[in-house]
Amino acid sequence: MTPFFLKAKTISDAWFQLIYNIFDYSYKQEIQAGSFEKEQYRLQYPGFAVFIEHPDQDMVPVIPPALGIPSPTDMNYIEDYFANYLMNPELSENETYRYSSRIHHPMPKGGTQLERAIKMLKETPLTNQAVVEIGTPEDYDICYGNDGNFDPPCLRLLDFKAVPQGKNLVLTITCYFRSWDLWAGFPSNLGGLELLKQYVAEEAGLKSGPMYAYSAGGHIYGYQEELAKLRTMRSKS
Repeated sequence: MTPFFLKAKTISDAWFQLIYNIFDYSYKQEIQAGSFEKEQYRLQYPGFAVFIEHPDQDMVPVIPPALGIPSPTDMNYIEDYFANYLMNPELSENETYRYSSRIHHPMPKGGTQLERAIKMLKETPLTNQAVVEIGTPEDYDICYGNDGNFDPPCLRLLDFKAVPQGKNLVLTITCYFRSWDLWAGFPSNLGGLELLKQYVAEEAGLKSGPMYAYSAGGHIYGYQEELAKLRTMRSKS
């Protein structure tokens, strides 16, 4: 099946376009494992690639008040997500991981994974090696919740790259999600990752720039379908 390609101005713009087009470019997947297994279905893209030109602007999806449905996120949530789930590596009692525990994983030769990537961007900004890995091979054995269900990280990889733009070097971030709730997760995740990119850019002495996002498992759940149709005015399609 053909992947879906999208160019957007902002995170909110990308969110709307993905939600709007999912009814034409997705397939129905009965959930055999994962969230809502054997309870819900997904409408899922076979794959998509998104370029977001100005991810620092308009992060929160706009929901017209007349529709009477809440926005899937807000700036308070995005800022909390950045602070606690992308920057604070301390695990709570019942957590086996969080993205931040992988992002800030201490390295055998000193520093954390993110610190080493920042150092690399400072010293050799035109590198292709400033990658932060969230997924690990051991996830197959260790990522089980208290309910016994397998729950590996959805976010697998972050790739920071400095790209020449005029006289400046502009920092981009590329992320890959193995599975992605597009209605609620997409704007919160990308909003938090944009704040992370801004932090890395400042630490490395670079200008913060665009964002790239990829997934072979981007979806909405069955219970979100009517909300998505209502928001995109496709409720009668």
